[in-house]
Amino acid sequence: MKKCLALALAFAAALTWAFSAAAGWEPPEGAVNAEAVVLYNVDTDTVVYEKNAHEVRAAASLTKMMTGLLLAESGEDLSQTFTIPEDLRPEFDRIQAENGSDADLKIGETVTLESLLYACLLPSGNDAASAIAYYLGNGDMQAFFDKMNARAAELGCENTNFTCAHGLYGLEYGNHSTAWDMFLIARAFRENDLLMEVVTQTGYWMPLTNLHTEAESPDAPAGAAYYVGTTNVMQLPDQELYRPYIRGIKTGFTDEAGRCFVSSAESGGMTWLLVVMGAPIQLAEDGFNWAFHTTADLYDWALVNFWPVQLPNTETPLASVPVKWCAESETVSLYAASTLTTLQCSGSQVEVVTEDVPQTLEAPVEAGQTAGRAMVYVDGEAVGTVELVTGSACERSAWLYYKERLAPFAPVFIGAALVLALLFFGAARAAGNRRKRPAFALR
Repeated sequence: MKKCLALALAFAAALTWAFSAAAGWEPPEGAVNAEAVVLYNVDTDTVVYEKNAHEVRAAASLTKMMTGLLLAESGEDLSQTFTIPEDLRPEFDRIQAENGSDADLKIGETVTLESLLYACLLPSGNDAASAIAYYLGNGDMQAFFDKMNARAAELGCENTNFTCAHGLYGLEYGNHSTAWDMFLIARAFRENDLLMEVVTQTGYWMPLTNLHTEAESPDAPAGAAYYVGTTNVMQLPDQELYRPYIRGIKTGFTDEAGRCFVSSAESGGMTWLLVVMGAPIQLAEDGFNWAFHTTADLYDWALVNFWPVQLPNTETPLASVPVKWCAESETVSLYAASTLTTLQCSGSQVEVVTEDVPQTLEAPVEAGQTAGRAMVYVDGEAVGTVELVTGSACERSAWLYYKERLAPFAPVFIGAALVLALLFFGAARAAGNRRKRPAFALR
């Protein structure tokens, strides 16, 4: 029995589970045609793939994610109207001079904050982004840029600096970020329901205003002036690169930044974020930009080759520990108290290793009592820890308990018993001698 127990303990100390299949964590050759990439699985908090993630780059219109985030988080009533001031004329003129995208906003036009948000994020209107900055900065653009940088720092961005609200200005003007920092901003962006409602639309009808007084299309609904469509062709069903799992988020492009695209995807019960920066400026042969192609290839690969798994198995014992003073059982099994959701790849190796398991437990033992922990590793990287708990209760045997407790005093008890026995024997013998003594006759 002792030999079996020792083997069980050795097994518990080094227990591992391994799963393996065909492919690895590297995407297929040719799938990534961009300078910087971060592919992240939201459900398991796992970075599946990254390339030059911390390389400082021009951010282009990915900058507008932060602009939209600040408006959404400001608490402002989006039905509030704002008249675009004369102060923004130099900015609007510069946007036009640099061939920046716009949403056809005009100086002196009164628009709602909701319209500015849609105009900023869907057609990537630089004019709308600057109008948001002016409004939230109370007329001080630099104050808004400071807010952008402060929020980026709160999110953990270490290599990001914003000097404009739209990203049209690049490294020369100090507006830059990294794929990793853009991922951090996108993660906060995706958690905002309002923003995701905006960027998952294919377009938006800009309302009639004091300067857009007539509908520009016979298809315009009542009260609408003109239509602004999304720059995200992967959300358009009539496009060859349409992917039904894509949920936003933002495109970007300047000659310096290259083609950029930050996207979210939902499929098979999983949610993903993907940042692609610095794809080639030249379009692919099919007319689509390479940021979209890289996005499609990476998601198509990831959605097939990865799936979430719950580890460890809470129904299978991970260790067996001896129990003292229990008459019903000499050991108790330990189970994982909970599971971790981790990402399984057809080629990764998953290990569950027990740690800090006690050599023995002392009865009474309660069911569910903590006794060690289990570390979960994926391809050698620790992904989390769960507690180990006892699977059953073990009652204490009073006989076994006191037998062991009193064992050190056995020589004393034996010696005392011998002394008492000798005293008793001596007393009995003396009493017997007295009874045998002859009687003396009386004279």
